[in-house]
Amino acid sequence: MSEIAIQIAVPYLTIEQYSNFSGIPENTIRSMIQQGRLPIRSKIKSKEKPLINLLALMREANDQVV
Repeated sequence: MSEIAIQIAVPYLTIEQYSNFSGIPENTIRSMIQQGRLPIRSKIKSKEKPLINLLALMREANDQVV
């Protein structure tokens, strides 16, 4: 089996950054987080901004490779 090496600049993005990166509107991203469709970094305090976990997304995409 061949391996794919992917580099990402940062492991986490804010909702605003992910919106700019993906083109998905911020409200849609918030909804996807609430539905559990986007993985976020565990928050220590409830008031912290959610950070989207790009490494978890990469792992999920890798698991879907046939």
